[in-house]
Parts: sequence; structure tokens; C-alpha cells
Amino acid sequence: AAVAAIPSGARSEDETASAYERAFAVSGGDFRGFMATEAVKAGTNWWRSRAALGLAAMLMICCGITGIWYEEVLRERRVAAAEADAARMEEYRQRLWEDINQPVEECEEIAADEYSGELEPQFKIEPPALQIEPPAAQVACASKPISCKPASEPVAIIKSAITMKSMAGSRSRMAVRGWEGNVVCGNRYLETVPPPVSGERYAEVVENAFKDPRSEALSTFGLDVDTSSYALMRSSINEQKRLPPKGSVRIEEYVNYFKYAYPGPKGDEPVAVDCELAKCPWNAKHQLLRLGVQAKTVDEAKLPPCNLTFLIDVSGSMEWNGGLSLAKAGLKLLVDRLREEDHVAIVTYASGTEVRLPSVSGREKRAIVSVIDSLSAGGGTAGGAGIQLAYAEAQKNFDKKANNRVILITDGDFNIGVSSPAELESLIAGKRESGVFLTVLGVGRGNFQDANMKKLANAGNGNYGYIDSMLEAKKMFVNEFGGTLMTVAKDVKVQIEFNPAEVAAYRLLGYENRILKAEDFNDDKKDAGEIGSGHTMTAFYEIVPAGSDDKTVSVDPLKYQKSEIVGKGELFTVKTRYKLPDAEKSVLRERAHTAAELTRKEASEDFRFASAVAEFALLLKDSKFKGEASFKQVLERARGAKGEDREGYRAEFIRLVEAAELIGMGDGSRGGL
Repeated sequence: AAVAAIPSGARSEDETASAYERAFAVSGGDFRGFMATEAVKAGTNWWRSRAALGLAAMLMICCGITGIWYEEVLRERRVAAAEADAARMEEYRQRLWEDINQPVEECEEIAADEYSGELEPQFKIEPPALQIEPPAAQVACASKPISCKPASEPVAIIKSAITMKSMAGSRSRMAVRGWEGNVVCGNRYLETVPPPVSGERYAEVVENAFKDPRSEALSTFGLDVDTSSYALMRSSINEQKRLPPKGSVRIEEYVNYFKYAYPGPKGDEPVAVDCELAKCPWNAKHQLLRLGVQAKTVDEAKLPPCNLTFLIDVSGSMEWNGGLSLAKAGLKLLVDRLREEDHVAIVTYASGTEVRLPSVSGREKRAIVSVIDSLSAGGGTAGGAGIQLAYAEAQKNFDKKANNRVILITDGDFNIGVSSPAELESLIAGKRESGVFLTVLGVGRGNFQDANMKKLANAGNGNYGYIDSMLEAKKMFVNEFGGTLMTVAKDVKVQIEFNPAEVAAYRLLGYENRILKAEDFNDDKKDAGEIGSGHTMTAFYEIVPAGSDDKTVSVDPLKYQKSEIVGKGELFTVKTRYKLPDAEKSVLRERAHTAAELTRKEASEDFRFASAVAEFALLLKDSKFKGEASFKQVLERARGAKGEDREGYRAEFIRLVEAAELIGMGDGSRGGL
């Protein structure tokens, strides 16, 4: 009763103990009766609740101690891993220095004459996996933190090449730039250059030389509207902060990345040809001829049904190079554009092959996206078997009235089964007559096999693009949906005959892997390029006018045959051949042009911009034909010809040229081989 009289919320430990003593005395020592009282029961419950709280507190303390211990273990592991990485990086740097036979100490001595203090680099260098020895010429002062901070002046750390332009171009001692591995001290460039991407392969291209029309009047090539080379350049500059490998620079793909306002075809014609002549910007003694081909634009509502087979590389390399995640995101953009009458099948390959989704209607977007989202990477690369299965699936669902196409997305690193470039090219060429077209899309960096991809596209009546970002995926699958998927003419060939009376020499810029023999022009069995809805194609010829003192080509007169030059006044005759997508016989179009009709008072906006792009490519290739080409000239002409630029692609080009100029001010390091 004494205990019960005290409110439970107000009981202290002393009050409770005293109450227990009085209650026990009143009970006369009857322990069992005492324990049965309500007062004792209430007190017992109170002690039990206190004990439970104590146990909970002890459990929480134990959990906290365990968490602290585990965090400490993880920290020690991270420290050990960082030390191992640092040791590996130091070993790598030392090996680079041994290769170029230059003592490490010399790097610090470069800056010691003028600067004092320490500048800690604001970046981390990690050589990619499977790194092989890079060329020594691509390494400059790759050693320890560089001593280059002035004792009495501030230091600016800038991570953007464009915002750094005013400082990097100055003679100021505070022009210090820490930018993705580049450290610039005043007018000196001390580079800690990340190792070049050695797993990538690009085909060596021998540039077209000047030709004498007296002995080689005909220039013949197949159409090419691929754009992968330009996107690879953008990836190299934006992501790797390097100039692109010279082997990756294909002039025609730089120029054809952009759309131009050429006159469209009339009537039922699928293509139209337009020409323009002006002074060559990088050689004042020469002329520059622009040949533009415009394909007809088919309204998306009138596009025939699409029978698409997605062939997706899910090998292990597609995971670590980031290719699979970008491929999945890009394909979902394409799926969003599909109509009910379109059909999609999905085939994957790694160590083996699998049909992940049999052909379904474009209205089944949720099912298609679900399969795309479920893709994961791992294993080898049985690309040849994947190609065979994809074409078999496309043939199974073949619709003569539809646009039948395999869309291959890969980094091109085939290593199981049919894997050599020659075998793959032969395999694709054998499928060409099936009526199934091919689109090759490259993704990922680090082991990208550009040479393989280009050959596959050329062999399969296809086009070839490189996706380096979601914006590029949007350009291909949204902005140019019809052109990417709808072919309006195939086996398109161009042949130009130059008049020796007006032309002393000529040179085709680019298209080296599309050059055809003169007799191939009339051979309908000879494969050439395709052009899609709304696409434009541009080719430039650099011309040495007759009578010029520039002896670009020097050939002795023939002894046993004489030729009479006729047609004075005509500069050249251009011929085009093409086939409709479902035809086997080609159509010929021909027209002669004079210099006077092609020369304008001022070169057109499109001519000036396209020639700026071509000049930029000459600089990146370090072409022996670049003449007086310069970044300054490129920027001046591109800025003046940017035009409306709704999508911002021309403005982006100008920024890339600015960045390339800054990178080139250093040692001009390049990735790849």
C-alpha cells in the first residue's frame, strides 16, 4: 500500500526501497504473501523495464563500437590500396623515364630556375588496365609534383581549356593551369600526360595525292555519309584532353557531320548534285571545288515500316569502357520513336549468342525497354556468331515492303570465332545481297577498334557512327531518325572528269577508303555507299589551275601517243550513278560545268563553314598538303559562317577548335596508336 501510494512516475529509487521495507515489516515476515502483493508486482515490473532499457543501451553501444572498428578496417584497406596505386604509378613513371633515357630529376630542374614553392596537382592519374608501353615521344616531364609556383604571385587552378585561353596564351608568370593532367607554367608546358589509350586501333590512311588530268582525268569514288571520325575527335578532346590519333581523322567524315542547305532533288529523283568553286583558303595559288549531294527527305509519316534487329555486344569490355550503359540509353531513345507497324528483335553476343527478344511490334515499348534494361556485360566477344544470328533473325522476319536493317552496337573488339577484319568483312559482304542493310554504331573508349567498324559498315551497304554522348545518340536516333534508318539510294557513285585545258592538277580530300577504279563506275555489281533520307554528302577537290607556276605534278610528255585537248572552257564533267533501294540496275546522271558558272562574288556560308572543317581536319592529320592552314584561319571562317545553327553543332565545332588549339600549344599529345 505504501508503494502503491507513490505515483509511479514520481518514484525515486530511495522512495521505492523504503516503501518495500515498511511493507515487508507490516506483513509480519511472510515472504510469499509479501511477494504476492500488488505493490511488489508493480515494483518488479518497474525494475524489469529498467533492465530492458539497459540491455538495449548496451546493444547499441556494442553496435557502435563494431561500426567504428569496421570503418577503421575499411580506412586501412583504402590507405593500403592508395599506397599500392601510388607505388604502381611511380613505377610506371620511372619506366617511362627509362624509355626516353632522361633522368627524373631533370623534370624538376626545368622549373627550378624561375619558380619556387610546391604546386600539388589537382588530378589523379590512373593508367588503364592492360596498359602496354606507350611511345616515349608522347611523354613530357611525367614524374613528381612540379615546382612551379611563384613565391610572390597567386596561382590559378583552371579546369577548362576554354576559360584558360587568355592565361595560357599570355607571358604572365601566373599562367598556371592544372587541367586533367596538364600543368602549364608561364609560357612553358610541363605535362604529366596520362598514358595513351593503347588498346585502340585505327587504320593507317595514305592521303590522296595530286593527279595530272592529262594522264588521270577521271576521279571515281563511292558515296560516304559516315560521321564516326568527327565524334571520336570530340571524345578525344572533351574527355581525354588529347588531340585525336592521326589515323582516326577522316576528312570527309568531319565535313559530312554537318548539314548543308544544298538544292534538293526534283520529281522522283532521290539525289541532286550541286557544285561551287572558290579560292583555296590554305593555298592562294589553288582553287577549291565543293561537290554537294542532297538526298530527298521522306516525311516520317510516310516512312515504310522498319524491321529492325538490335545486335548488342554484351562482352566484358562493354562494361568497363562504359559502352553498354550508353548503348542502352541510346536504344531507348530509338524505341520511343517506333510506330505500331515497326518491329524489333534483340540479339546479344558475348562468349555465346542469344535471341533476347523475338520480333515484336513497336507498340510493345515496355517489353522492349525491359529487355534492354536487363542487359549486363561479361565474357568474351563472339562477334562473328552474333552477326550470323542477327542476320538470320532479320531474314526470319523479312518484309519486302519494309526497311530491313541490323543495328550493330559494339566497341569492335572481336576475339572469339570469326574475328579477323578480313573474315568479318567477307561475312558481312555475303549478307549484303539479302536485302538487309547494316548500321554500325561504335561506343566506349580504351579498346575501340575503329578499323574493324569501318570495314564492316563499308562491306554491308551500311553507315557508321560513333556515340560518345547522349546528345550524339539524340542526333542519330531523334534528329536524323529517317536518315539513319531509311535508305533512299544505294550504291551511289561519283565520277568527275577534269579538263586538262583548265586544270593542271587536282586532289580529292578524303574518301581514301572509298576510291574506285574508273571501270567500277559502270559496273553495277561493284558495291558503293548508301544515302539516307535528308542526308547531305560533301566532297572537296583542291585544283591547280592550268597555267599556274605551281608544279605540283610533273610528268614528261608521252613519246608514243599524242592527245588533243578539247572542250576548252569546261572545267569538268560530273557523273553520278545510283540504285533505288530495291533495284539492281543503276541510273546515270551527267552534267558539265564551267568555272564562271560555279564562282560566286563571295563564297556561300555553307562553303566557308565546310572548308573550315576540312582545314581543321588537315591540321589534325598534320597533312603534308595543309599549306598555310592555321587554327586562326579556321576559327575566323567558322565564326563568320556559323549561320542559324539551330542544334548548336557549329558552335560546338568552334569550341572544339579552340580547345584543340590550346592542347596543340603543348606537345600535341595524342591517344591511341
